[in-house]
Amino acid sequence: MNILILEDEQEAAHRLTTLLERYGREEGVTMRFLGTIESVQDALAYFQKLPTDVTNADIPDVLFVDIHLADGSSFEVFRHVQIDIPVIFTTAYNEYALHAFKVHSIAYLLKPFGYADIQAALRKLAMQKQFFQENNNTRNNAVLDDFRAALQEAHFATQQPQKRFKTRFLLSVGETMTIVPTKDIRYFYAEGKIVSIVLENGRKYIAEDALEEIESVLNPSEFFRISRKFLLRAESIASVEPYFNGRLALKLLPAFSGEVIVSRERVKECKAWLEGA
Repeated sequence: MNILILEDEQEAAHRLTTLLERYGREEGVTMRFLGTIESVQDALAYFQKLPTDVTNADIPDVLFVDIHLADGSSFEVFRHVQIDIPVIFTTAYNEYALHAFKVHSIAYLLKPFGYADIQAALRKLAMQKQFFQENNNTRNNAVLDDFRAALQEAHFATQQPQKRFKTRFLLSVGETMTIVPTKDIRYFYAEGKIVSIVLENGRKYIAEDALEEIESVLNPSEFFRISRKFLLRAESIASVEPYFNGRLALKLLPAFSGEVIVSRERVKECKAWLEGA
């Protein structure tokens, strides 16, 4: 499967690639990444030069597209270039969902999405391809029905309430278990493969899941991933200071002993999140 990613945040692109590689391993699909495009201008140049021969090995099978790119909206690309490649949108904003389904979109994934979301979107893509390959066979009514159901599901998904987010964690403490309400958590941080949970009172627990999986079940209006290492609540931030190379340095409550840095790729989105935008 040839994949092209339109995403201006390196960290987000890396996380998406990791999830796609996992899908390839588990589903037995060869995933070939054609690259990552960060701007509308570069995307327009790419598609204008794209070969018209559909058998060309460099033609993407699917596009993963963030709506906000470095120099504008990705919808500008679709307004200027005819693109007949299936699109899976990946964004932190839900207000563009109906618009997205007008440009060959088969899925609209709200950040932070998890592996299950990627899996469902790519399985829907596979079903769609199967339908178009077999739609001349009258015995494939079941495939047609499934495809219609998938399209209906995709359309009405934009009308449904936002998904429910995790309100508590069941954690192991020695040989016992304890329930920790999400509202009591101030931040998560990763050291290698170990993820720690820090509560408002300073108490610390070890999480059982990776930071990526935790991020996917938390409300993005309450928690924000500032880097590969930290996922935190706004109330945990005691101060914000400029840091070299365009980054931000945070001081947390409860205090963290090391540096807490907002990665350069996340600064703009982090500021918008802190302002409640």
